[in-house]
Amino acid sequence: MRAPRVLAINPYIYDFAAYNFWSSPLGLLYIASILRRNGLPVEVVDCMQVNESKRKPDGRGPFIKEKVPGVGLLSRVSKPLRRYGMSPVEVGRTLGAREDPDLVLITSIMTYWYRGAVEVCEIARRAFPRAKIAVGGIYPTLCYEEALLNFKEADLVVPSTDIGAFYRFVEEEFHCILPFKPLLDDLDALPYPAHDLLESMPFVPVLTSLGCVFRCTYCATSYMYKGMVRRSPGSVLDEIAHWHDRGVERFVMYDDSFLYASENFAKPLLRRIANLPYRIRIYNPNAVNAAFIDEEIAGLFVQSGFREVRIGLESIDPLVQSSTGGKVTGAIFERAIRALKGAGYSRDRVNVYILAGLPRQGWRDVKQAIDYVKSLDVTPYIAEYTPIPHTPMFDQFKDMARFPIATDAIYQNNALFPYAWEGFTEEDLNRLKRYARQK
Repeated sequence: MRAPRVLAINPYIYDFAAYNFWSSPLGLLYIASILRRNGLPVEVVDCMQVNESKRKPDGRGPFIKEKVPGVGLLSRVSKPLRRYGMSPVEVGRTLGAREDPDLVLITSIMTYWYRGAVEVCEIARRAFPRAKIAVGGIYPTLCYEEALLNFKEADLVVPSTDIGAFYRFVEEEFHCILPFKPLLDDLDALPYPAHDLLESMPFVPVLTSLGCVFRCTYCATSYMYKGMVRRSPGSVLDEIAHWHDRGVERFVMYDDSFLYASENFAKPLLRRIANLPYRIRIYNPNAVNAAFIDEEIAGLFVQSGFREVRIGLESIDPLVQSSTGGKVTGAIFERAIRALKGAGYSRDRVNVYILAGLPRQGWRDVKQAIDYVKSLDVTPYIAEYTPIPHTPMFDQFKDMARFPIATDAIYQNNALFPYAWEGFTEEDLNRLKRYARQK
């Protein structure tokens, strides 16, 4: 019997602001690689195209974009809404030029990006009326019932935490047996994600763990992953070597707790990376925890190729620090900064995330944090709070938002500043962003 043909699609998105900040549909590429290991022919269409003429030397770049009218309450927002990535016409043309697949996989990542995924699902159904369509990703994981209602053309909507349901679907629909069915948290058993099926590889994300030991009240990691699992350092090193042999020099760490228990993981791994016979460049868009940065870690960051270090401060208000997770205090943070500066990182290579737009937060709290970070001669970076379902903060404050975030995920977009109030307006936020950028 012929093996079913698979087409994996990373859909375009709608947003008020989006940029390829070392982003990649990693989950989709893992699934593509698993199916390929089972002998299924797989192709990938990445609708999130970057304007290559403006891609930065570090691999980041702006997505192609087009202004579009808002829908629902979004039509009242003063900011222009844009579609990032391919247009629906271009997606239809791209799909129509391919051999009909038997199975179409569509990922839906950020909860508030689902509209693009729904449209791509409908385009795929028109292009391939006999194909089976499966939708997965973070949105179905966090908003499963809502996703079931929205993806009317899909044959399967599955949370990322239930890979077994996906395997059963494939075997039952195509009357086949998948001999290789790893659990997604068995990280050493997973094949490398299918980055090679993309048109280019300007960088490669390397996932070294899943889950987090902390329980920050704004983060859903602990909901999606009940514990924390790690790869072996040797497995990570082998993957770096694999992609380096294929011309990749930039690597991105997506982990939530990379430095946790560093004596057993991060330090041995970074030492081995530093001893490679070639140099690589490493970036960490997800902040590392300042509490675990000492002089040895800072030095290993330099030796292993971390081009910059992004760390989380969130707030200097002790009450906010305590209520959001209590990961860092001022004394701990300052110790980390001293270690990084001592290792040679300059102001523009230490980026500090400060949370803005938390429920009941005043703009002065953010201003004080910016001043504090600048006083340490490092770079403040405002990270706008995103309300995420199944988090304590979402459950506690969902009814206070100025948009119906609990009934439609499209309004969970942090660009909408859902918790604006008289003590912290959108004008305040824009002013603080300009202030943070000032040297």
